[in-house]
Amino acid sequence: MFSVEEGIKHLQISGAKVTSQRIAIMKSLEGRTDHPSAEQLFIELKPEHPTLSIATVYSTTQLMAQASMIRILTIDKNKVNFDPNIQPHGHFMCRKCKRILDLPMDVNAIVRYGRNFDIASVDAVEVFIYGLCAECCDL
Repeated sequence: MFSVEEGIKHLQISGAKVTSQRIAIMKSLEGRTDHPSAEQLFIELKPEHPTLSIATVYSTTQLMAQASMIRILTIDKNKVNFDPNIQPHGHFMCRKCKRILDLPMDVNAIVRYGRNFDIASVDAVEVFIYGLCAECCDL
């Protein structure tokens, strides 16, 4: 997990402006486990930051992803979600309620499995699983 102080340092190093809106976006993402979308962050932050634009949310999260502070998830084809947990893990999305849950996974096992197919190195692993969560299941 990242800290807001680390985020501010990265903005400064990259030459990006350190604005109150960017700091608010970083604070909003710090420590979250619910995988918010850009639209969700925008709605949450807009009342306290009336000049905030959706473009600022996207540009700030892009900077954060480039600094390895967050992961940008494409698990939902209609929007992107953000994950401050950059440790290797998979994601489950409920097809009914659209909730996204973290799934632990053994990346070393995936790398070992890849070697069985002449894969010399693995740069990234994205695991997306879809189904129904326990709350939405009609069993």
